[in-house]
Amino acid sequence: HATFEGIWQAYHDLAVKTLYPWDRDYLQRMPDRRNDGSIFLSVATYRDENCYNTVYHAFEKAQNPEKLFVGLVQQNCHANCRSGVLANLTMVDVPPDDDCGKLFCESDLGQKYCQNLRVLNIDEPESLGPYAARYFTSKLWSGEPWFMQIDAHMTFRQDWDALSIQMLQASPSPKPVLSHYPPGHTINLDKHNEHPTS
Repeated sequence: HATFEGIWQAYHDLAVKTLYPWDRDYLQRMPDRRNDGSIFLSVATYRDENCYNTVYHAFEKAQNPEKLFVGLVQQNCHANCRSGVLANLTMVDVPPDDDCGKLFCESDLGQKYCQNLRVLNIDEPESLGPYAARYFTSKLWSGEPWFMQIDAHMTFRQDWDALSIQMLQASPSPKPVLSHYPPGHTINLDKHNEHPTS
């Protein structure tokens, strides 16, 4: 029954009490930046059934999957799960969400690259939203020179990693940032790679 201001104040006080000291500590132990051409792929997911495909295809379509490291923050429901049905706006019981990291590590490809996956699991009721999840994901970075942030429902074209680094290195900036709104996840990127995106 709190007001908006009361909810915000409670969130603020909790962040100052718990997250701020933890972040100050993290800054003291932040890893040195590596120089090995590796990529850190930041993936924050909230009950996303496409998470497994995203992680799997990131490694499958990479030219150098051994240089790919994924930081995955999963915000999943583990028990007494409910989901909305858009057709009639009702809530229904659903099974617990899949553990995307576990599914990847159990796959043939994942068995080879599971050690390149860093996972933080958050129970759905404890989720603080997308900004906090992306913040937590950034803390899974371990010095990789290239950082890429995506959603948990993305797809990749072949050699996406090498092409991304090539574009970054061609930039006239010493600290380049590439950003765009990607096409839908169902598009075949290998067939549409010459089409410009927004």
